[in-house]
Amino acid sequence: MALFESYERRIDKINSVLNSYGIASIEEAEKITKDAGLDVYEQVKKIQPICFENACWAYTVGAAIAIKKGCRKASEAAAAIGEGLQSFC
Repeated sequence: MALFESYERRIDKINSVLNSYGIASIEEAEKITKDAGLDVYEQVKKIQPICFENACWAYTVGAAIAIKKGCRKASEAAAAIGEGLQSFC
């Protein structure tokens, strides 16, 4: 089963962005965030219970990018998270 809506159409672009940061897959992105003490998927679900699965995974991808980039300022993290969100477009 696909992780989110339109998985087949979106996954190549998502993986391309992830790979540019040395992240092999969405699953690895999730592991990176959880290893950092963040369950981004669940945080998104708690904030907006009716959100699409895409949103949970897009924020997970963005957070993993922020972690890999070593973002320390909110503005840096926001830009990295934006890259994750954009990869789903």
